[in-house]
Amino acid sequence: MIIEKNRGIVLHRIAHSDSKQIVKIYTELGTNAYICFRKSKSQNSHDALQPMTLVRFCTEKKSNSNFSFLRDVEYIRSVGGVTYQLPKVSVSMFLNEVLYKLLLNAGEDADLFSFLFDALQNFYDKDFSPDFHLRFLIHCSRILGACPVDNYRKNYVFNIYTANFEPSQKTDNEAQQMALWLHQLINEGLFPLNIANIVPLEFRNLMLNNLIAYYCLHIVDLSELKSLEVLRTILHT
Repeated sequence: MIIEKNRGIVLHRIAHSDSKQIVKIYTELGTNAYICFRKSKSQNSHDALQPMTLVRFCTEKKSNSNFSFLRDVEYIRSVGGVTYQLPKVSVSMFLNEVLYKLLLNAGEDADLFSFLFDALQNFYDKDFSPDFHLRFLIHCSRILGACPVDNYRKNYVFNIYTANFEPSQKTDNEAQQMALWLHQLINEGLFPLNIANIVPLEFRNLMLNNLIAYYCLHIVDLSELKSLEVLRTILHT
């Protein structure tokens, strides 16, 4: 019997039997599937390993099983804590789909894990910022070594194919404004310093579309995210 202690981000769970479920969790060592005994109806289940829960846990590996078993699960942060904050919940659902695709077969990467874990913990703790998902995608691309090249100059536009800012061949004020916001977000943190640093409403969905296209080209296919339309709708109101 081998017992190990880890921190992780719950990505997915599925019923395995009436009494067990399989939970996929991303840790410093990569993404692994674990067996967990399901709670009885009489127990409080608000924190029951739902996706995007941040946990600390022990695993027990038995010699007669291909799976490790979860034990002593401690809930650090949970989306259950933002249940009544619809914008935060919609962003959490979106990021869960992104991370599931990104981390499904992920291996050991301490830097990526630290970034994701700290970013989500701060997301749950801090006041909601309506451009957090945009900042998250940009900063995550940097950790993955695929961040846009920041060669921005005034009136440049961003080319998602070359990952560079380039002179515009025609006057396109919208594309130039988008490039300026992208340049600013590349050089800022995950949370705006003040309200003036938040991407304006009219550019958020356009920037999101561009970042999704950028990820599809350079990182991972995000073309069929079920939560995307919900996110666009909720954050555009």
